[in-house]
Amino acid sequence: MRFELIQSLRPELTLTPQLILNLKILQLPTLELEQLIRSELEQNPALELVEEEPEAGSGEDGLPETAPETSSGDSETGDFAPDQAGLEGVTPKDDYSIDELLPDEAGPVSPTALTGQEEDDVLPVELAAGPDQDLRAALLPRLQNALSTEDAAIAETVIEWLNEDGFLTVSEEELAGMLGVELERLKSILHLIQRIPPGGIGCHDTREALLVQLELAGYPEGSLERKLLADHWELLKHKQTARVARLCGVSEQKIREAIQNILLLEPRPARQFTGTVPSYVAPDFSVEWQESRLVVVPNEDNLPRLRLSRRYIEILRDPKAYPREQVEFARKKFQAALMFLRAIESRRRTVRNLVEMILKEQQDFFLQGPEFLKPATLKQAAEKLGVHPSTVSRAIAGKFIETEFGIFPLKHFFKAGTGTTARTSIKEKIHDLIEAEDKKRPYSDEEICARLKEQGIVISRRTVAKYRAELGIPGCNERKAF
Repeated sequence: MRFELIQSLRPELTLTPQLILNLKILQLPTLELEQLIRSELEQNPALELVEEEPEAGSGEDGLPETAPETSSGDSETGDFAPDQAGLEGVTPKDDYSIDELLPDEAGPVSPTALTGQEEDDVLPVELAAGPDQDLRAALLPRLQNALSTEDAAIAETVIEWLNEDGFLTVSEEELAGMLGVELERLKSILHLIQRIPPGGIGCHDTREALLVQLELAGYPEGSLERKLLADHWELLKHKQTARVARLCGVSEQKIREAIQNILLLEPRPARQFTGTVPSYVAPDFSVEWQESRLVVVPNEDNLPRLRLSRRYIEILRDPKAYPREQVEFARKKFQAALMFLRAIESRRRTVRNLVEMILKEQQDFFLQGPEFLKPATLKQAAEKLGVHPSTVSRAIAGKFIETEFGIFPLKHFFKAGTGTTARTSIKEKIHDLIEAEDKKRPYSDEEICARLKEQGIVISRRTVAKYRAELGIPGCNERKAF
């Protein structure tokens, strides 16, 4: 037997306290961020509220605040011009540095000291994404234990595309395209998610979710319960038990007993995790016309503006003038406050850059309407912003933008498609064609294909039929008027 020592280099991501806080705050919509800021303000005396907008050069503490820095330039309105780099950090407004705020023997509170990284490495955040916190918190620990780091990041992004019931809101093909991963790899990850108790999270609808739950409950493939869901779902929804009994060759009593077993399952598999669903949304951004051009305006009027407590700065500048316990307490709270303010600035910079990129890339949508949405993926956006796709996914989580054509979730702008036309836009065009057709001679799917081709959209008849079905529109024979 021979033993050898082998050296190897292997990159690893260390979750520092600053990075963890950045990840937590990046995903928050504006309303939840406001609640978190007010809560932190109450709990940490090293933070204080800025009541009025400070005048330029008035001598603030030189640290980022929760609201965007205002100026007379375009950065205030969020113009998407290429020369606007996006969210620049707040410029220090006093002649001292952060290093001077702590006693020498304690070491400076610098980005490196707090995070173990250089400051440039902290922003923007690089990790995986997710939507509703309750659902994420319930699912992610199980997924992270069962998957590799890369697959766990993909799983977190999958969770972002679940609705409040736990159902996947896009097709597997579309999601794989957006993420830039192989379809089979995505299906393997989704299979694992779907089998997290109670089962069915990540399925496309109730029927599919109930089938997974029956599988987990030990019902064999040939059981009456699974056969009812797989083959006679529509009849069951219309309570045609007698007809189902004839088709299955069993008594109606057997059908009723099987239905009772199905009723014990959970039709909304994420219900136990998501809690109460909000009945309204507040847009995080608005797109407006200013000086003959479209600009992004953040809806942050209600966000409290914070700064470091002047009292705590005074204590840490002159620690020998105060009791040791008071200095240690001030140092601890000061470090927490500084990390919190950096995380707020990180979120503001990352999300604002993303929204400005969306406005620039989707100008036709904002100028002409939803039919002109272009296909885009998380991977493409990440490459343009210089971040990881999972960062983009976390940044769009739960956030909305108000436009002339309505309020849309940011994830609406990341749709796969054909050529330069997004899948959502193709559906809109199919809907419009059918709306305008002669009801005595409705278009067949082949005719819809031909008319789309005239508009530069080349898709198959089968794809038209699939999109039409997703829109809830019947075939041409059922649409024909007598």
